[in-house]
Amino acid sequence: MNRREFFQNGIGAILSAGSNSAMIGGLGLLNSMAATSNSSNSSGYKTLVMVYLNGGVDSLGLLVPTGASEYAAYKDLRQHLAVDLADLINIGSGDHGTPSYCHNMVDLYDSGKLSWVSNVGPLRQPTTKAMIQNNNKVMPLFIGSHNSQTIMWQSGTVDASAREGWGARMLELLNQPAQTISPNISLDRAQLFTSTLSTPTFSINPDVIQNLATFNLADGEGNPDLDLFYSMQNLDRSAVLDRELASRNRSTLESFSALSETIESIQLSSVDYPDDLHVEGQLFQRQLKMAARLIEAAPDLGHQRQVLMVQMHAYDTHDNQDRILPGLVSSLFSNLEAFQRDLEARGLDDRVVTFSQSDFGRTPTINANGTDHGWGGHCFVMGTPVSGGQIVGQIPEFGVDTEKMVYNLPIPDFSVEQYASNLASWFGLNRSQILDVLPGLDRFEDVDFGLFSDPTAAHS
Repeated sequence: MNRREFFQNGIGAILSAGSNSAMIGGLGLLNSMAATSNSSNSSGYKTLVMVYLNGGVDSLGLLVPTGASEYAAYKDLRQHLAVDLADLINIGSGDHGTPSYCHNMVDLYDSGKLSWVSNVGPLRQPTTKAMIQNNNKVMPLFIGSHNSQTIMWQSGTVDASAREGWGARMLELLNQPAQTISPNISLDRAQLFTSTLSTPTFSINPDVIQNLATFNLADGEGNPDLDLFYSMQNLDRSAVLDRELASRNRSTLESFSALSETIESIQLSSVDYPDDLHVEGQLFQRQLKMAARLIEAAPDLGHQRQVLMVQMHAYDTHDNQDRILPGLVSSLFSNLEAFQRDLEARGLDDRVVTFSQSDFGRTPTINANGTDHGWGGHCFVMGTPVSGGQIVGQIPEFGVDTEKMVYNLPIPDFSVEQYASNLASWFGLNRSQILDVLPGLDRFEDVDFGLFSDPTAAHS
C-alpha cells in the first residue's frame, strides 16, 4: 500500500472508529481513569482479553453428552447435524465430548490452561421453568435478539438500552495514572464492552496501527496528502465546534502515530500462528497478534490494567452449520492456542486471562440445516492464571421438555453478572467495586467458580 492508498484507507479507518461521538469521541483520547481509594488487589499488571463470538455460537454443540441415552437424545434433536460419537474427543469427567475439530481447545483444557463455564446468559433473577410458565415476564426482554443480547452481555446488565460496558467500568474504578492512550481498547471497531460515557473505546485497526510509523504521520512533512489534511485542521476557525473538532483530529493522528511507534518497538511474534485460510480466522488472528504486542507495550503506555476486546464473526449459523461451524471453531481455538503460546514466549502469560462471550447460545433443535437463536450458552476462560481442566456448573441435557428448557430455549444457570464478577475479582476489584460495576449482581448468590489458582482472586 502506498502513501496515497494509506491516506485514503488508513486515515479513514482511524477517523471512523468512533463515529458516534463527533468523529473522535469513540477513540477515548487523553483519557484519565477515575481514581478511587478502595481499590483492592490492584498491584501488578493484568489484562483481560474478551473474545466476542459474534452471531451466537452453538456452544451446545461443542460440549456433547456421550452417555448412551444422553447421546441418543442429542442425536434425535440434532439429526444430520449431530457429530458422530466416534468423532468426539472426551473432555471433563468423561460424560461429555467435543468435536474433533476442537482438538486445540482440548490441548488447552488438558494442559490446565482452559475451563468452561456452562449455561450462562442474561437473567433478571434466578429463574426456573415453572417461574416462566407461571409468568413469562421474569424473562429478560428481547431474548434471541442479536443487538439486545449483545448489549446485555457487554454491559453486564439486562438493560437492552445500556450505554456503558462492564469492561470499561472496571477500569474507571481502579487507580491508574492518566494516559494518552486509553487502556480500554477494541481491535474490531468501537464496542460497548470497552466504553463508558466518560471513557469511550480506543478503537484501532491492527493493520493501520502496524503501519502508521512508516508513514511519519506525526509531522506529515513531504507527504502532500497529509500536508493538505493538516492544513484543513487549522485552529483559526470561527466556530467553536469546528476548532474543537480540528484540534481533536490532529490529536488523533498524533496519538495514533505515538502508539504505532511504541508498537513498532515491540517484536513480532516468535510463535507460528496457524496458516488459516478462513477469512474470519485471518481477521481474528491479526487482532490477537496485535493484542499480544499491546500487552507487552503496556508499561510504555502507562497501563497497569488493560481491557482488550477482539471479535470473530459469522457464528449466526441458521443454515449450512455443518459446513460453516467446524471451520470457524477450528480457527478460533487454533488461533487462541497460538496466542497463549505467544504470551508465554513473551513472558506475559501469568498476567493475562482470555474469556469468551457471545450473543446467545443456540437451540438444541435444528431448523433445516442450522440452529436458531437460543438463550443460555457455554463460555470458556483461558490463561495461565486459570485453574483449567474443569467444566463449571451442570451442562443441560438435550431435550425440549427438560427442566432447563423452555420454549426450546436453554434457561441459564448463571447470570452474566455472576460470570463477569469472577473475572472482575481476578482483575483486582473488591466486593464494593464489583457491585458498582455489576449492580444486578445483588439479585444473585455470589458464586466463586474456582476458576483461578490465585487465592487473592476469590470473592471477599
